[in-house]
Amino acid sequence: MSDTPSINDLEKNLDELSSLVERLESGDLSLDDALKQFERGIALTRQAQGALQAAEQKVQLLMANGELTNLDDAD
Repeated sequence: MSDTPSINDLEKNLDELSSLVERLESGDLSLDDALKQFERGIALTRQAQGALQAAEQKVQLLMANGELTNLDDAD
């Protein structure tokens, strides 16, 4: 199994993060539960950042190798 986060992982994490934010905004959590949810949110955010950085590096590599055309020239 790869250490690099996949796009599916990113989408799953963003969905979970969205649900987590809704729970925190509801104000129905105890302080302890809110802190646990916040901590989970930080972890999800870091994982999402890692997935986005990996995708950015891949795009840069493809562009450097001439495997990706400039989207502005596609018209």
